[in-house]
Amino acid sequence: MGAFGLFGGAVVVTRVIAQDIPPFTLAAVRIGIGAAILWALVLLFQRHGMRVNRRDWGLFFLLAVFYFTAFPLAMAVGFQVTEASRGALLLATSPVWSVVLGRFTGREALIGRQFVGVAISVVGIALVFGESALSPAESGGETISTLAAVGGALLLLFAAFCVAVYGVASQPAFARYSTLNVSAWSMLIGMSMLAPLAIAEIGLGYTGGFSPQNSMLMVYLGSLGLAQLMFGFSLSRLTPTQAVIYVNFNPLVATALGAALLEETLTGMFAVGAAAVIAGAVLVNWPGPQHR
Repeated sequence: MGAFGLFGGAVVVTRVIAQDIPPFTLAAVRIGIGAAILWALVLLFQRHGMRVNRRDWGLFFLLAVFYFTAFPLAMAVGFQVTEASRGALLLATSPVWSVVLGRFTGREALIGRQFVGVAISVVGIALVFGESALSPAESGGETISTLAAVGGALLLLFAAFCVAVYGVASQPAFARYSTLNVSAWSMLIGMSMLAPLAIAEIGLGYTGGFSPQNSMLMVYLGSLGLAQLMFGFSLSRLTPTQAVIYVNFNPLVATALGAALLEETLTGMFAVGAAAVIAGAVLVNWPGPQHR
């Protein structure tokens, strides 16, 4: 829960920084700082326990592609055109994606209540998409187009899907390796994929604005490598759905900070959509009866 509380703050910070720093650079620096922190911990506490079996490198690559490459990129681009409160709500669909993935991978069978929860969340997502189209955010002081607003919402929905993929796919890795091992290697692989894209972006002249404020906020985002370690720890001890359900704290934190710091306004359609998404996620993950 603590990790997702920190991630809720990261939603607002990403929304601020994404207005000035191009997406590949933002994602690469964020993951790079996080990787540096985790590998410093490796050198201090676990330098002799980082071996990975050759057969598992494909799994580590998969985790890196979805969670440490696609996820930060989708957030960086999506939050250029999406307000923090709306984006956090779309990210809160991760528990629904987690259950659906669990069903298709054969790890979890959906019951009637969960089908209803998925349907309610889908309705909520539709309302948020409609609200984004009718009340688009601003980017760089200009109101964005409806197409850009919907595109940003789709990217953040994909980011939520990436979180769910990581939660489900990482279970075998956490069963065989420590949380620090999985997180540090996956983040380093993700950084190796993002770095060339960021270098190319800078080479094309898209340098962005690394003001003192943005630099400090970027360090905050990078320090969430520790929150990622907390998330990985929970995944090693809970089912993917049980761990990911706490993402529902994201909208609460992000909406409060967005209203207080960014002066974001909320519409009635957004409120109804938010209630539907969160209610659907809770219904999907509500504990079933205990059988003896």
